[in-house]
Amino acid sequence: MLQISPSTGARAGRRTVLGVAAFVLASLAVSAPVAADPATDKVVVIGIDGTLWSEVLAADAPALRRLAAEGTLSRTSIAPHTTMSCPSWATALTGVWDSKHGITDNGSSCNPAVFDTYPTVFTQIERAAPQLRTASIGTWNTIGMIAGGGSPSADRVVSTQLDPSGAGVCESAADTTAATLVAEAIEEDGPDLVFTHLDQVDIAGHTLRGTWPQAYRDAITRVDELVDDITSAVDARAAAHPGERWTVLVTTDHGHRPDGGHGGSSDYENASFVIARGPGFAPGREYNGYALADITPTVLDLLDLPVAPNLDGLSMRAGGSGDPDAIPARTPVVDSPITGSSSGSAAAAAVNNPLCALVSGSAGTGSGR
Repeated sequence: MLQISPSTGARAGRRTVLGVAAFVLASLAVSAPVAADPATDKVVVIGIDGTLWSEVLAADAPALRRLAAEGTLSRTSIAPHTTMSCPSWATALTGVWDSKHGITDNGSSCNPAVFDTYPTVFTQIERAAPQLRTASIGTWNTIGMIAGGGSPSADRVVSTQLDPSGAGVCESAADTTAATLVAEAIEEDGPDLVFTHLDQVDIAGHTLRGTWPQAYRDAITRVDELVDDITSAVDARAAAHPGERWTVLVTTDHGHRPDGGHGGSSDYENASFVIARGPGFAPGREYNGYALADITPTVLDLLDLPVAPNLDGLSMRAGGSGDPDAIPARTPVVDSPITGSSSGSAAAAAVNNPLCALVSGSAGTGSGR
C-alpha cells in the first residue's frame, strides 16, 4: 500500500488548489471584456471664401450637399461683423469677433501682432498639447500669416498662392494644389487639426458674378470637387485607422452681393454657413445656432483641450453661440442674360484669366476680398 506523508499530501493539495485557481483566473481573463483604447479625435476645417449657400444649392455641388446631409447645417448671418476676409478668417481661427480682435479690413489692421493678444487655434493647441500636430494648408497667403502668427504657431504652414519664386499662381490652380496637399497630409500623416482655405469662389464673385452668375456657380462646382477629394481622404484614413475619429467642419467668411463684392451689411454679404459632420452631429439636421466664431472652441472641445473663457464663440457640441431661431439671411439665387456653363468653352477664359490677373493683387492686403 502506498504511503503518503502528511507533508506530501499537503503539497499535492496545494497544487490542486493552485491549479483550480489558475484555471478560474484564465477563464475570467478570456471571458472578461477587454477595454478598447479611447478613440483619437481629429479635425479638418475647410474654409471656402465668399460662398453663398443658396448658390451652392443652385450649383452642381454634390459633395457639399452630401456633407450637409451626413451632418448638421447651420445657415447664419455674421452681422454686425465686418464682411471682409481677414476679419472673418481671424474670427474663425481665434474664436472672437472683430469687435474684440480689432481687425476690420484686409489692410493695416490685418497684422500678426493681433495674434499675440488673441491667439489662434493653432497656438492654443500647441500651448495646451504640444504633442498634437497642426497644419494650415491653403491658397491665400494671409491665411498663412494668421496661422504663422503667435507663438507657438502651427506646425506646418503652406500657402499655395505664390510659387517658390514669389510669382502669383492662378487661384483655381492654387486651390487644387492646396486640396491635394491636404488630402496627402490626411492620408499619410493624420494630423490632429488641418485647416484649409480655398479661394476661387470669392475671386469669381468679384470678377464675374455681377455679369455672369453661372461663372460663380461653376467656381463652386470646381471647389466642390476639391472638397470631395479632401473628405474622401478623411473617410479612407478613418477606415484604415479605426482608432481615429474624424470631424469635418466647413464654413465661409462672407457672401457676395448680386453685382459681386462685399464689405457692406446686406443680407447677401452677411450670409454665412457652417457644416459639421462627425460624431455628435445629427445627420440631415438644420440648426442655425452655429456661428463663424464657434470654429475654434469646437476644435478645442473635440480635441479635449481647454477653451479660454474670453472667447466669443462656443463649442458646437454645446449648441454654439448663435441664435438657433434666427432666420437665415435672405439670398435668392440671381441670374443674368448670360447663362450656361463657363467650363470647356471660350467663355472659360473669362473665368480663369481674371483668377490669374488678380492673383498678385489679392495675394497682398488690398481690400478686394
